[in-house]
Amino acid sequence: MSRSTSDAPISTPTARERLAPRGEPYYRAIHQGLALGYRRGRRGGSWLARIRLPDSASYLERKLGTADDGPALPDQAAILSYPQAVKKAEAAYIEAEAKRLSGTLPQAARSTLNDVFDIYRAAYVRGDTGRDNQPGRDLPNLDSVLKCHLRPKLGATRLDRLNAEMLKNFRNDLPLAPRLSRSGNPVVRDRDDDFDEKDALRARRNRANRILNVLRAALNYAKTQHWFATDAAWNTALAPYSGVDQARIRYLSVDESERLKGHVEEDFRRLVRGALLTGCRFGSLRHLTCGDVDLAARTALTRITKSGETQIIRLTREGCQFLGEIVKGKRPKEFVFVRADGEQWRPSDQQRRMEKGCSDAGIDPAITFHGMRDTFASHLVMAGVPLLTVSKLLGHKDTRTTEKYYAHLAPDHLQKAIDDHLPKF
Repeated sequence: MSRSTSDAPISTPTARERLAPRGEPYYRAIHQGLALGYRRGRRGGSWLARIRLPDSASYLERKLGTADDGPALPDQAAILSYPQAVKKAEAAYIEAEAKRLSGTLPQAARSTLNDVFDIYRAAYVRGDTGRDNQPGRDLPNLDSVLKCHLRPKLGATRLDRLNAEMLKNFRNDLPLAPRLSRSGNPVVRDRDDDFDEKDALRARRNRANRILNVLRAALNYAKTQHWFATDAAWNTALAPYSGVDQARIRYLSVDESERLKGHVEEDFRRLVRGALLTGCRFGSLRHLTCGDVDLAARTALTRITKSGETQIIRLTREGCQFLGEIVKGKRPKEFVFVRADGEQWRPSDQQRRMEKGCSDAGIDPAITFHGMRDTFASHLVMAGVPLLTVSKLLGHKDTRTTEKYYAHLAPDHLQKAIDDHLPKF
């Protein structure tokens, strides 16, 4: 009985030398769907891969190179040993599988993801991408995501080479990428803005989700235009990060604020009170100079902000009195808030002081310094201040961020509202 072609002795030059020359290759199975073929000629042999992909009734054949049957040594390129041929066959299989997963239809085979982004953007402007057939509402954001994140990393990729592994790697790398402005420039932030390591990771993954939303939408639109036969390449590879859209909801009551101020050292107490009165982040406060405070106009100018843009802070009468006492007699370039030793506060100087202050004051769960900003906004919302006003006071671009983080921070206030105003049916 002849030896099965899936078990041909082709692993060594000596074994291959015993095979009869013929046009039909000898095959040895590597794994399901892949076999390494050896075609024996009168002057030596050559390697090829036979690939059968799932749900396919036919085989694909790929030439790999010349076998090391002669005196020439394997060079991993033109002349291959058996292990090298196996490795190259595996690579050919992976490439074929990737093309299958991309599902690119013939009319779009040579197109790139940049072409996909172009047709999606045009459809977004026309209103063809939304259910209501209305033009997209945030074209600047779409253009920013395309320019800063998608085109540089993926734009040149041909659709027939797109695969799930490539997209999954892009997804996994996104939270590790530096934060960019809408123009594509790195956002230089004070290190202490990342006030909490877990929340910083949540925020980075949340940002990644917004970028992935655009990529998925563009690919799905291209599928509706018959550029792809299937969404297998991105259906699972671009899965959004879960549980990262949770807004921070921890803020202090007035009583907790007083207790905290009473259990921290004097230099840090000034910082805490400054944050409660202005809603500023720690990074902005530690860089605030006396010259930035305008008591006549009842404003303070913060030059170090999360967005990188300067912001005018409105001051209450209490805020003016508080800052007026601190800046009195100081030079304009001196910092408003300094440590007890007269030096500027350093990044992360607040962390241990906040932890100790919360512990000594019996505040549980403890709150971070950024919680002073949450407290500032939450009490304004609870007092009925419009979200648009709170948004401007916080320096947000629009009310969406304010709504996301602060509109729902006052459950007791909402309960009181319906208790006081809902009729007795």
